[in-house]
Amino acid sequence: MIYEDLKGKRVLVTGSSSGIGAATAKMFAQQGCFVGVHYFRTKEGGEETFAQVKKVSDGCLLKADLRDKNEVTKLIQNFVKNCGGIDVLVNNAGSLIAREFFADATDEYFDDAFATNVKSVFLAAQAALEYLKKSKGCIVNIGSIAGHNGGAGGGGIYASAKAAVATMTIAMAKEFAPFGIRVNSVMPGLIETRFHEQFSTPERRKQVAAETPLGRNGKAEDVAKAILFLASEASSFITGEYIAVNGGLYMRA
Repeated sequence: MIYEDLKGKRVLVTGSSSGIGAATAKMFAQQGCFVGVHYFRTKEGGEETFAQVKKVSDGCLLKADLRDKNEVTKLIQNFVKNCGGIDVLVNNAGSLIAREFFADATDEYFDDAFATNVKSVFLAAQAALEYLKKSKGCIVNIGSIAGHNGGAGGGGIYASAKAAVATMTIAMAKEFAPFGIRVNSVMPGLIETRFHEQFSTPERRKQVAAETPLGRNGKAEDVAKAILFLASEASSFITGEYIAVNGGLYMRA
């Protein structure tokens, strides 16, 4: 699907060296957007995504540690220097890091999990706010089904961080609405990406697919489509909400 109103928009996608972020960056490029491809450790992945973006549109490749305020500030400034502003900020960067049970997790692990998944969202939104006010743009935060169900074994701290992202999304939506800025989130279920190749066994992925009403696990493109919708004028009266992209694995009234 082509959203004509997205053509020419300036879109920054954090954590776009692989998985959901990479699929999202490529899909925005197909809409004719200027796309900022961000990576931290995975340079090759960032370069690969950027090459795909450049085949169909324009953009820039940016590196930053999103846990560091100074680096986030420079990231936003460099993006704006390349294209003149920000219309869409997709806060996708995040990680389980490792499976750690509450009983065994260190303070350092806890702090890193929240810095990677929550502080990064706060810092990026804060740094981009002045530019989003000018464009009356939008933010899409990427949460997780884990924020609802507490996650699988050893994923409780990550799940808690993603639950914080859900609440932060609502709070930002309220605070930023007077400036014409919408803030929503997407909450994926089990998506077949490098993330789950690393943190979920093949047996676990098959089990989840069997338990999912639509009979399969998700693809990165399934999530990217929801992100594009929330960034487009098709969702112009939606803010403080989330779209669950999980094949019906988690339903609510």
